[in-house]
Amino acid sequence: MNNKNFYDEISSFYGKMIDFEKNLELRIAAYKNIFPVPGKVADIGCGIGLDSIALATNGHCVLAFDPSPNMIEQTRFNAAKFNLKIDARVYSFDSLPNKYRGKFNYVISVGNTVAHLNPSGLRQAVKKMYSLLLPGGKVFLHILNYELIIKESKRINNIAVRDGQAIIRFYDLGKRKIDFNILSFPVERPREFKLVTTVHYPHTKNKIEEYLRANGFSKIKFSKDFNGNKFLDKDSKDIFIEAYKK
Repeated sequence: MNNKNFYDEISSFYGKMIDFEKNLELRIAAYKNIFPVPGKVADIGCGIGLDSIALATNGHCVLAFDPSPNMIEQTRFNAAKFNLKIDARVYSFDSLPNKYRGKFNYVISVGNTVAHLNPSGLRQAVKKMYSLLLPGGKVFLHILNYELIIKESKRINNIAVRDGQAIIRFYDLGKRKIDFNILSFPVERPREFKLVTTVHYPHTKNKIEEYLRANGFSKIKFSKDFNGNKFLDKDSKDIFIEAYKK
């Protein structure tokens, strides 16, 4: 499936899959340190609004973008539930209009969103993010450490059972691209399963840094978690990236 259709399909149980409430508390606390000064934020690949809601709770003005109309609908619903005003619109990296150029203090793309972009698409996305930022603006990205996943042949990403529904995330591994699968079913009726698949591209830390520098970003920092702890190639599951527009 393309990204739009994939996320349209899983939007109804995405909140259960990521444990929305627990992760919202984590994000609110983390973003107070990552973005201590309130500003205007573009959340690209916002999903159901987890990061957008955390940022808006902290006093930021948030514009949320996602290619999935169902995800955007969920973002609007969740924002209303928390009495937050978030401008949520159906756009992807490559469809964001030029009217947003130079409008943001911060751009984020968290939740492994950039893994959906092929190498050419990621280069263009980095260029797009640079154009969205004001001078001195900050970008904050997240991707899984695919070099470690491939090295360890770790096919299972996560297994969750919530409210009677089992959700299993797993990979079919390749060196240049990876099939990302989500299998879901009612625990008491496993034959009523749904399996959806999309493609991830295993971008490396070094390639991401290369793209950032080539497009003018500086002061690039890699961490293994939201708390800014040092990234280690051999055992960090996640890569968090901070960089600034000159």
